[in-house]
Amino acid sequence: MKKILFALSILFIFGLSAKAQSRIYAPELKAPVSEAIEQSPDVLLDWLAVTGEGIEIQYEVQLAENPDFTSATTFPRTSITSMKMSNLLFGHVYYWRVRAIDDLGVSDWSVSWSFTVITTVLIESPGNLAVVSPDPVLKWKVLTGITGYDIQVDTSYSWKPLAGIVSSKLNDVFEVDADNAWFVGDNGVIVQKANGAYTVLSDITTSNLFDVYFVDANNGWVVGDGGTILYYNGTEFTAQTSGLTTALNGVYFTSATNGYAAGSAGKLLHFDGTDWTPVTSGVTLDLFSIHGNSANNIWAVGKTGNYTHFDGTSWTAGTYSNRDMNDVWVTASNKVWVAAKAGRIFSWNGSWSEQTFGSPPRDLQGVCFVNDQNGYIVGNNGTLLYFNGLVWQALASGTTETLYGIHFSTESSGYLVGNAGSLIAFQGEGFDSPYLKSYSTPGDILEFKLGNLLFGQAHYFRVRAKHAAATSDWSPASSFIVISKPTLVSPANNATNISLDTLAKWQAISGVAKYSIQLSMDADFTDPQYFESTAAEYRFDGLLFSKDYFWRVNARHAQDVSSWSDARKFSTANAVSLTEPAHQATDVTRLPRFTWQGIKGTEKYMIQFGKDTGFADAQTELTTTPLYQTIYLLDKNTSYYWRVKAIQGLDSTNWSQVRSFVTTGETGIGETTENEIFSVYPNPGTGVFSMSLRNVSSPYFTVEVYNLTGSKVFEQQHQAFGNEGKARLDLTSLPKGMYLIRLHEGSAAYTKRLIIE
Repeated sequence: MKKILFALSILFIFGLSAKAQSRIYAPELKAPVSEAIEQSPDVLLDWLAVTGEGIEIQYEVQLAENPDFTSATTFPRTSITSMKMSNLLFGHVYYWRVRAIDDLGVSDWSVSWSFTVITTVLIESPGNLAVVSPDPVLKWKVLTGITGYDIQVDTSYSWKPLAGIVSSKLNDVFEVDADNAWFVGDNGVIVQKANGAYTVLSDITTSNLFDVYFVDANNGWVVGDGGTILYYNGTEFTAQTSGLTTALNGVYFTSATNGYAAGSAGKLLHFDGTDWTPVTSGVTLDLFSIHGNSANNIWAVGKTGNYTHFDGTSWTAGTYSNRDMNDVWVTASNKVWVAAKAGRIFSWNGSWSEQTFGSPPRDLQGVCFVNDQNGYIVGNNGTLLYFNGLVWQALASGTTETLYGIHFSTESSGYLVGNAGSLIAFQGEGFDSPYLKSYSTPGDILEFKLGNLLFGQAHYFRVRAKHAAATSDWSPASSFIVISKPTLVSPANNATNISLDTLAKWQAISGVAKYSIQLSMDADFTDPQYFESTAAEYRFDGLLFSKDYFWRVNARHAQDVSSWSDARKFSTANAVSLTEPAHQATDVTRLPRFTWQGIKGTEKYMIQFGKDTGFADAQTELTTTPLYQTIYLLDKNTSYYWRVKAIQGLDSTNWSQVRSFVTTGETGIGETTENEIFSVYPNPGTGVFSMSLRNVSSPYFTVEVYNLTGSKVFEQQHQAFGNEGKARLDLTSLPKGMYLIRLHEGSAAYTKRLIIE
């Protein structure tokens, strides 16, 4: 009986223990999700609350750099369901888990999740190859948990364009070693790099060449249009027979006696050291590329996602997506990378996955991996992507041309090739020239303004983050080009009829201290006039009539002077354009008002009008404004001719075109008849009147204006010249209505009716 009671007691104790252990459950993790990447070094770990029978629940968090949590950091217990980290190491993978604790017991650990801290800063602007002012603003994405940023700007960078070697499109490159590389392209172009020199080989073929592969310095193959296969034996190229007339797009060898070529309509050839023979690929559409990492693991890819794989025994075809697969690279038996159309990057590790890169996405044309943690992809518009083992990032390529091929022989030596003879060499990390500029900013700053950068130069910049425990990798370099010269706005090139004090304008460039302007009468600027301006405009004055002028502008700041802008030409006015009276107008008032288009910078105008087409009887007058009001009645029903020219100092335009008009046969209000002593024009008028007086005997005359109640509302005295008097009356301050104008000259007085409309 005692034994039975003892057994029951033991069972009861175990039951209580089991019950106690089940009172509190392991927490469920919430964020960051498992295998999350690009987390801040102060990432917030978050989990769901649990319930238990105890009075207070607390949580214990562990963080480790390995999944078995050896050497894990255990943080002090907390009653809230989140915990903020600090000073985590950039690019490191962390594992974390949580358990709950109350006064009755401890839960199991939660499942463990992992996350990866961001490796570096993500650049936002300027975009690659953006054209900017010499004081651009660098911007990057928010990154928390850091104390500062380092910035480097230089004109030296990893990739260096090699200009002038060829102009034809280059389709592929293969670098055997740092001093031995081959480049192939359209129209049979083959370029060899050896002993530090680049040599263009001629008279080998005229076919477009698409791919090149070398086993070693003495065994290489090139394939192209029309079934072309060329073999290099270390000394010269010879043609090999393919048996095809269609294009071969890709070639790959595992040894000098085992290789494959892939091409149009799924054609696949095998080389056994002697002959090329057809192989069934299982694909009927074009194959664009072929690559492998051994004789038993070879992949060929092509149009609309078609591919075929060789496992050492047979080829097996398949499809993935509907995007053209343009290039393939095999890094391991279970890892394949594909560069595809529309920014697609496909990868295979037993199953296919994809990601899209770029906005808008650019077609990706070529792929190359130095090792399984370092790879590159090239594509349209100078696209260059780099894989750091975790993510793909955009790099500056130094060109906007489409890039088709890329190859590295080592991590420190490789090439890019593409349109228009683009040939770009990798030259290490860069950022090592005497021009290098280095800056540091606080961690709460997300942009940085540069200044005094070199005009017309490509600049490269990179940023890294830091905190108390670590410094991130440098960001992938981004590039921009500082504007090389100002862009002129107005006058337009070859503009004509320009005034003598014209305002020249150009597009403003920020970060500039001043602009220099040259003005010349010859296109070579052999003896120009120089001017300066702090604004993006300058007014030329004192120009001569009927001359051609050339002008250009450069910009400067404390460190550099830009190139001169493209020069523009303008021609100054050589004649006045008449406005009114219109040519051959009829029924024109006998006191006409002549008007024409003014020319800025003109001192005065000379007008002639008369009855003779040769102006033998012309009346000649000078005026400083582009109008002239006649003050004496012209003859009735008579043809008159008139012309104008502009005068500036001793210079003048040609006479304008001659216009004619015919006067009216009637006399209107305010037009003086032959026996009247003075006239007022226009009458009626809007407030400004011209008055003339004949047969003046006194040196002065007085003009008075009265309203209809008899009150004097205006008075002016004027000087007479000889026996003639003229006056301009400004009555715009008077209300509209009818008035009497009285003129006093000596002992005589004359009165007329005046109407202000």
